[in-house]
Amino acid sequence: MRILIVAATVAEIRPLLQRLTFIGSEGEFLQHYEFQIHSIDLLVTGVGMSHTAFHLGKQLSRQHYDLALNAGIAGAYSAKTHIGTVYQVNAEVFGLVGVEDEENYLSLFDLGLQDPDAFPYESGWLVNRKPPVSAVLNKLPVARGVTVNLIYTHKETIETLKGLYKADLESMEGASFFYACLSEAVPFIEIRSVSNYVAERDKSQWNVPLAIQNLDKTLDHLLKELSQVNLSL
Repeated sequence: MRILIVAATVAEIRPLLQRLTFIGSEGEFLQHYEFQIHSIDLLVTGVGMSHTAFHLGKQLSRQHYDLALNAGIAGAYSAKTHIGTVYQVNAEVFGLVGVEDEENYLSLFDLGLQDPDAFPYESGWLVNRKPPVSAVLNKLPVARGVTVNLIYTHKETIETLKGLYKADLESMEGASFFYACLSEAVPFIEIRSVSNYVAERDKSQWNVPLAIQNLDKTLDHLLKELSQVNLSL
């Protein structure tokens, strides 16, 4: 298989790189590797929707992939979620893209500027209807993600996000990844490991090393499974 791994930062997938065979670099953002029988391209886009959309769209337009994999850390909305839990994200939404109307928020869909059911959207969401059939993925809890451009710390805004989307996780790239893969008909997976809670900013409560460690274990198991069986894509 030819696999594209997409990450916002190298730090989030650095442990994995130690087990891949480096082949070469192509520009600042793209590196080529091999893992057992697979050719793997690593695209490090930088943080945020725009960086991810541009670099991923550019890469998918020039190279066909059998599978795209977005891997990284995320914040969790529920305090019941354990830090370090790894999720498979099956739906994404662009958070708070629209206008404020006094105390109300109106999305582009509410304003009639965009059809919430026009491809690739489904009721305003981007949904992964056909993830690979995988024993590793089946063991992961499934989550819905909100993608934001700003990490919110005010309680009122966080409560607005929770109320509007009823999502589980927050990242800054997921929806852009979904949009590009759905648009280009590339089979894809998003895997996120929880490093913190979406709350008032207190980094003493974060555990990024644990999140990266658990993410790496999942990626290792998944790539090994991909090498042993033909997954249904």
